[in-house]
Amino acid sequence: MDAHPPLESSVIWRAPRVYLPSLASKTGLLAETRLFLQTLARLGDLAATRRALVDGALPQRARETRETIVQVIHQRLFRWAPPPWVVTDLCAFAADMSQPALASALLLHVARQDALLYDVVQQVILPRWQEGERLLIRADVQGFLDRAQPSQPEIDGWSHGTREKLAGNVLSILRDYGLLQGTARKEIVEPNVPDVVAEHLVRLLRAEGLSDAAMATHPDWLLWLWDSRRARSLISGIAYQEAVV
Repeated sequence: MDAHPPLESSVIWRAPRVYLPSLASKTGLLAETRLFLQTLARLGDLAATRRALVDGALPQRARETRETIVQVIHQRLFRWAPPPWVVTDLCAFAADMSQPALASALLLHVARQDALLYDVVQQVILPRWQEGERLLIRADVQGFLDRAQPSQPEIDGWSHGTREKLAGNVLSILRDYGLLQGTARKEIVEPNVPDVVAEHLVRLLRAEGLSDAAMATHPDWLLWLWDSRRARSLISGIAYQEAVV
């Protein structure tokens, strides 16, 4: 891992602080995202990958459904113009079937690119985890949307059906990515984050311009329910390895 990746001014590292109802369209799409990234690694071209998946590489029977899935995955992972090393890492995570690298990486990346998902983790799930509460239902997300409406007036334009579907999909996405488990009632669990994915976050934060001293308290670690002490230990270990190489 490069000690300090170069800053890339063209990259939009994280989503604007506006809530969008896009998560109401699909859940986590873990298997489809894995296939997308595996195909991208094989073809080496994003446009060709999208064509191949729409033309039949995805298992869904309807072409319209395949088109929607491809569009959703593209928006979640590539709309922000990630640098090549991020794409390379994501493809490597998708290739590794022996550990949950892809799920924990998607929890990180999709939340960084969707302010609503990010805030649900930070403001709904994290406080419950810290208080020792584990159960979560759709009404908890709907209540969060009600409380957020004064500061996020765009919510007022969403229909009741959109809000209801969005609340359910948010919980399903977080289950697919390893932060929750269960069906009707979800239980908060600490996701399994392989070292390579944690190191990937260190590289992301460095590329955004954070120093090693500052990044241990960055809220991105909380997406995995990590506290600053655990993050600091990992960062120190990486810095030590870099110093002795």
